[in-house]
Amino acid sequence: MLSVLVIDDEKLVRQMVIRCIDWEAAGLRIVGEASSARMGLEMIDELHPDLVFMDVRMPSMDGLTCSRMILKKYPQIKIIILSGHDEFEYASEAIHIGVFDYLLKPVNARELEKAAVKARDAILEERDHQKEFERFKEELEKHSSYIRDRQLGALVRSRTPGQYLESLSYFGVKLEGPVFQAALIETGSGADGMGEEEKLLMKMHIRKIAEDYYGDDPGVFVIDSGSDWLILLNNSSEEAVYSRGEELRRYLENNTETRVYIGAGNVYTELEMLRESYQEAKDALKYRFVSDEDAVICFRDIYPFYDTESALAMDEDVLHELGNAIRVSDGRKASESLEELMGHLKKTRGEWEQAMIFSVQILSVIMKALSELKLEGKTEIPDYSAMIGQVFTLNSFEEIREYLSDIVQESCAAVENEISDKQKDLVHKVRYYMEEHFAEEELSLNSLAARFYVNSSYLSRVFKEKTGSTFSGMLFEIRMREAEKLVLRTELKAYEIAEKVGISDPHYFSSCFKKYTGMSVSDYKRQGKKIET
Repeated sequence: MLSVLVIDDEKLVRQMVIRCIDWEAAGLRIVGEASSARMGLEMIDELHPDLVFMDVRMPSMDGLTCSRMILKKYPQIKIIILSGHDEFEYASEAIHIGVFDYLLKPVNARELEKAAVKARDAILEERDHQKEFERFKEELEKHSSYIRDRQLGALVRSRTPGQYLESLSYFGVKLEGPVFQAALIETGSGADGMGEEEKLLMKMHIRKIAEDYYGDDPGVFVIDSGSDWLILLNNSSEEAVYSRGEELRRYLENNTETRVYIGAGNVYTELEMLRESYQEAKDALKYRFVSDEDAVICFRDIYPFYDTESALAMDEDVLHELGNAIRVSDGRKASESLEELMGHLKKTRGEWEQAMIFSVQILSVIMKALSELKLEGKTEIPDYSAMIGQVFTLNSFEEIREYLSDIVQESCAAVENEISDKQKDLVHKVRYYMEEHFAEEELSLNSLAARFYVNSSYLSRVFKEKTGSTFSGMLFEIRMREAEKLVLRTELKAYEIAEKVGISDPHYFSSCFKKYTGMSVSDYKRQGKKIET
């Protein structure tokens, strides 16, 4: 029940306010009355009322001055002014101060009760909002480390990193120049025989050790973005990684008894180049198996004459697009992806060894696509070993481009011949797309119908005929299968798993998971651990 204090120099007015309505029925309780503003201020400090009724004209101190003092000290208190003067300047000043309501004397019981109930509702609503705010704040603080990592990871990979600075400032992260560099920490031998849970625990352990190592340097951030490696974001100095990196590597290995590799990108002076440094760090790690056992792998050492305008940049996304185009026998898209990759290959400026490595990676993507469709050995395309042998006999960029182009088109033709029925072809493409993009919350029958240029009703019917399942049923099963794996193989929380399988509402995800498995997420994880033991 909310408390009320009445301040008025006239006793009859105070008694009228106190007795004219049923305060308890309104959810309010009179806790005191004061005959002057100064007495009222003392009682407010003692009683801390929620609502104050106050006369505007009193000896020594008027109601507006008193209201100003109250609200400065207790802004949550609601004040209702009672005035015998219908003057605009009084009402205007009261509003300016922050007084809740302004009533003219003589005040009847109905007006008084209406104003009191209005103030009560406002107080309760503000308290509800405050409780909700505190709940959200508590939830945010609870998951602050996870959210901070997600934001930092996104910033490192983004072409427009500035968009993350404001949200990161909430977590006390401020990135200022002039050093922007990314490095990656990855485990090697010693972690190969570990299970997923052990690897996650090892990564957490390595992160803690790295954070302790850089504890006196607030400009170095250790980030777990969910990948196989940890990210070092260096916003401190060039020496933080280049000079101290090898000491860090030894420190990690000595404390974990696990082989550790560190790949370092170049140092830049602009935040927008951080993504470039991250890509360079990834490229540097590719050389970990041939690197010096006692050295951090620096991109600047791998490419001592590196030119950012003309150097080779292996684009994993385009490679992925090439593989997908072959899987759905889209010859045009496959050719476009290959040409984009060849454009990167041309930047090797005659470095034949690097061109061979690049070509082998392209052939690997092609053979992976064919093997997934179980077409290897069924076509006239040479086997993987024969193709690699042929590539190493080529001596010019044009020869490489022409050979890879022929292989891509032959692969698309092989897929097209295997999937001759148009409806089967369509369902194959849709189902593959679902397997690749189930984590996208907006994935729907309508969106896929638009993507493959068919009517949604037609797609729904064909999908049911060819698979025996509805689209929504199939998507549900794909997401739940993946969720089962993540529950058993990772330490992710339910809401994190929900996000990874394309379900934004954690409660709905929990309901779906129980419907699919017959158990809650926690029970399923416990059951899985029992089976393992």
